[in-house]
Amino acid sequence: MLPLTLREVAAAIDGTLVCGALQAVSESTQIGRVCTDTRQMHPDSLFIALKGETFDAHDHLDDAIAGGAVAAMVDHGAPSIPHVRVANTRLAMGRLANHVRRRFGETKVIAVAGSNGKTGTKHLIHSVLATRLRGTMSPKSFNNDVGVPLTLFDVEPGHDYVIVEIGTNHPGEVRHLSLMCEPDIAIITSIGEEHLEFFKDLHGVRRENADIAAGVRGGGRIFVIGDDSHLRTLLPTTSTFGFDPTNDLVARDVRTTLEGTSFVAGTPFMVPQIGRHNASNALAAIAVGRAMGLSDDDIRTGLASATAPEMRMQKRTIGPVTIINDAYNANPTSVRAALTTLAEIDWPGRKIVVLGEMRELGDTAAAAHHTIADLAKSLLLGQLVFVGDAFAFTASNVPDSWYSHADAACAFADCIRPGDLILIKASRSIRLEKVEAAIAARFA
Repeated sequence: MLPLTLREVAAAIDGTLVCGALQAVSESTQIGRVCTDTRQMHPDSLFIALKGETFDAHDHLDDAIAGGAVAAMVDHGAPSIPHVRVANTRLAMGRLANHVRRRFGETKVIAVAGSNGKTGTKHLIHSVLATRLRGTMSPKSFNNDVGVPLTLFDVEPGHDYVIVEIGTNHPGEVRHLSLMCEPDIAIITSIGEEHLEFFKDLHGVRRENADIAAGVRGGGRIFVIGDDSHLRTLLPTTSTFGFDPTNDLVARDVRTTLEGTSFVAGTPFMVPQIGRHNASNALAAIAVGRAMGLSDDDIRTGLASATAPEMRMQKRTIGPVTIINDAYNANPTSVRAALTTLAEIDWPGRKIVVLGEMRELGDTAAAAHHTIADLAKSLLLGQLVFVGDAFAFTASNVPDSWYSHADAACAFADCIRPGDLILIKASRSIRLEKVEAAIAARFA
């Protein structure tokens, strides 16, 4: 992190600085890191005591001090080290992150929003830029009002870029996070039916993600999936990418296998990720790479060496069977993409789908699950297995199988045969990775 003094921290967030007897010395204390987890403390850290529904980090201030914290940010209590008192530590953390971001100098902030493909696109952009530049990206899915600040705090002097993932499950979050990180480049990936209990419909999701434009700096760039014409109308001047030939950057001749996805965008490119949708994600990475001054050769090298994030169309060979684990998240759009991808793959043996329910769809949940079940049947993929109460209506449809939860579905592992190709897809809370573990145990 770019070093700050404790005095500067307090001023940036309008906090009250409490230093004790050594006021002058404490005010000039250098903050080199920000930590919110006492298990990851380092010397020279500012410990921000956050509160959640089931925890209060203020209860662990002594652990933070023992771990090397030199200062704390609190909204109650009186730690024995210098501290800054604020009304709400979570909101103050965001204000401090914005202050840090404004000190980046030449470091470019690249923000990725959208319903599907954010994490995969982030990985592709990082792999491309890292061929010539130095930078960092948000770990895992650090995409909320805690994860985004922690990502910004990790930027070091000399970094050329930082890639920030911006997520949402309530109206206003994308705008808030965009204003916090002030992107130089913003990307919106595929829009799908997510968190509809709050956004009501697909257009509500579009409007929320379009708000990433709110924080984009003057002269910044916005790259958006242009196949969604309704999304395009919600944004200021943008550059578009996608499969429709009217886009500024178009993927043609898309081919997908279990080894990855190839396409042509002016020149040939390949990503070692499965699925046509990954060609779209790669287009975003190409657009950013070109905007950052990289050559197509550098971009091609970066894409070809990119690694996929965990549980996102991740291929695993277990003895005589092959599994595609896409069980990190699910909404109707991403499930359709996964099912279509499986149907397109040339495979000599059986294709099996283990499909868990999709969460947070509000009043559309029942219709969405019926539509997805009908699609899965129409693709004639082979054995279909449904997991979760939302798919209970499939229980009477022989030869379909239905299990109420993932633990019960593990019994299906006994039905797997050598040579099978198995897609596992569900919302994260269904925990379908348990089914993969059961299959692995059987063939270990």
